[in-house]
Amino acid sequence: MRILEQNRSAYKRTYRQKDHCDFCDAKVIQDQQIKRLEGKFWRVLACKYPYMNGNLMLVPKRHITQMEKVTPGEWSDLQIVLLQTQKILGRLFKTKSFNLAMNLGPFSGGTIPHLHLMIVPRPKKINPAAFNVFHDFHLVQMSYKELQNKLDNL
Repeated sequence: MRILEQNRSAYKRTYRQKDHCDFCDAKVIQDQQIKRLEGKFWRVLACKYPYMNGNLMLVPKRHITQMEKVTPGEWSDLQIVLLQTQKILGRLFKTKSFNLAMNLGPFSGGTIPHLHLMIVPRPKKINPAAFNVFHDFHLVQMSYKELQNKLDNL
């Protein structure tokens, strides 16, 4: 799958081992958060470099890098936040289909060493049986700020 998003080429696609965590950074959180979907232990961020339109990330508020460090309360809250996020995205994108993904560890394709779950709405294709030379291209037309505004006004 090739992704065409105007700012994605500027994004560093390496697992960043550094003292600073982007998902713990107050400026990043303020810039990307969807407050109405936030839970007790999880926040929802609009993906700044989305895979597809509607790409959101569920991020634990506590800095966690491994799934085995998630507490039972955090697991429970994740379920609530995930279901609510799925419902809202489903309504906005008129779909019941979603991709969920976690990249765990430096060799998985993950870029930020802070546990997070990607959720991507997958609306119905116009004609999935038709051959298209661009079938493996996904055009991202909606910026993360536009997504935030749509979700705030839904």
